[in-house]
Amino acid sequence: MGVIARIVSLAGAVFVLAGCAAAPKDELVDKRCRVARVAEDVAAGRTVPMDALGGLGNPPLVLMSSGEIEAVANCLGPALDAAIARSADATIRTTRGWRPASRTYMASEHGMFLQVFANAAAAEYLKYEKGARLPQGAAILKRSFRVAADGNVSAGPVFVMERMAQGYDRTTDDWRFAVTAPDGALMGESGGRDAAKVAFCAGCHKSAQVQDFLFFVPPRQRVGS
Repeated sequence: MGVIARIVSLAGAVFVLAGCAAAPKDELVDKRCRVARVAEDVAAGRTVPMDALGGLGNPPLVLMSSGEIEAVANCLGPALDAAIARSADATIRTTRGWRPASRTYMASEHGMFLQVFANAAAAEYLKYEKGARLPQGAAILKRSFRVAADGNVSAGPVFVMERMAQGYDRTTDDWRFAVTAPDGALMGESGGRDAAKVAFCAGCHKSAQVQDFLFFVPPRQRVGS
């Protein structure tokens, strides 16, 4: 089964756009949601293609086909939904019904696979580079999962950035950043508990302040593309 991957850099964010897998999707993961090809390579002592995207110190990513990514996302569906439902962050818990900004999960420099969503107030985000500045109440969310070097997969953290009232934080143009763990526990919130743990989020997005602190989904992964 071949895997085709292309590295794309956009406004400081790096993604892998993977090609199609030849095997039927129900053969790509096992009952534990483990990526079958990777597990087989490890068992046979073969090298598993990896890439440390962005060089940010995150765990390297297993390069996967689009079929494998979709199969993992489907298999992990209940765990990914549970990470939203039990989140300690009230904004994250309202995610149901938000519009997806990416067609599926994408490999990212976070060291995991992400899918991006926007709430109704962030409708302009779905116009990507052509959108207007997002208003108070706009929120962008990223769901995630991880794939270990042995093919085992797990739900990852949930990330949210939300524009607060004017004056909330001049250094981030009033964006609040928060991350919750798969079990719902708060990992960090800017201006709140464990703020230092999400300082990197604000710092990274500040590099995109000319476009409202926003990074956009690569064109080929955008909804409707």
